Amino acid sequence: MRRVLAGFIVALSLGFGGLTAGVAAAQPVAGRDDALRTAETMDIDVLTARAQAGDAEAQLRLADNFFSGNGVDQNYGKALAWYEKAALQGNVVAQTELGVLYGKGLGVAVDYDKALRWTRMAADKGYAGAQYNLGVAYDYGMGVTPDVAMAFAWYLKAAEQGYGVAQFNVGTMYESGEGVEQSNPQAFTWYARAADQAYAPAQYNLGVLYLEGKGVEVDTTRGLALVEAAAKQGFALAQDRLAGAYYAGLGVPVDKVKAYAWALLAAYGGDRDAERLLAQMDADEDLNEAQYAQASRLTETLLAPLM
Repeated sequence: MRRVLAGFIVALSLGFGGLTAGVAAAQPVAGRDDALRTAETMDIDVLTARAQAGDAEAQLRLADNFFSGNGVDQNYGKALAWYEKAALQGNVVAQTELGVLYGKGLGVAVDYDKALRWTRMAADKGYAGAQYNLGVAYDYGMGVTPDVAMAFAWYLKAAEQGYGVAQFNVGTMYESGEGVEQSNPQAFTWYARAADQAYAPAQYNLGVLYLEGKGVEVDTTRGLALVEAAAKQGFALAQDRLAGAYYAGLGVPVDKVKAYAWALLAAYGGDRDAERLLAQMDADEDLNEAQYAQASRLTETLLAPLM
């Protein structure tokens, strides 16, 4: 996670540094959904023949297969070789993936200069995944001097193309005033765009804005609905926030069973505040045996879609 601001969860970064855990659903890698890596593929022999004949799309798909081990033994070195062939033909997806491999040291030694060169090629051509990754590089100083203003500029380019994680980053930077003038209304706008794509961290942050009246009028009902939507995706901070709401009756009737169930889920996701709430509820004997059993069943019900 990039930063935590006054109760907000902030941007996950994929780019050269690798994905930070925190969201249950798979996140984009270098601008593409993981589903593309496991999509139905043509016969490997046919794909290889087309790739060897110079078909850039076949080279890209063959590289994807070697990257993921889909139909072939996983081999990052071969993935890199095929990405490079497609990248040299101007394929922006291959250029972006090649940048990721060099940045992460997959199949090759880490080389930020090459990572940035390939990523910038695709970013300059308008590819959102590369623009996002370039934003990450400037945000974290990966091969370049850290520059939050430049990071914001590249995130914004990707965000304007509908790239959800970038929209979220733009929202956090408006909310914090990092790299851009602080603006809660702008944070609200960008969180809303990412939340519309069911991006859990954005749903949570947007929900908090509604709950706290930042950039928008207070709307507890809508705020809690957004927090719950994020919680149901396995987002631990949202689960902890719901647990606290049910425990204290903040916007909802007090319900210690629901509080305990949501706290269990958040604690399972590593949230320390939830662990403390569970310990407090146990010490105070807030639940009887029947209610503990009810909370356990509710936890299992909520957890099942996430497994």
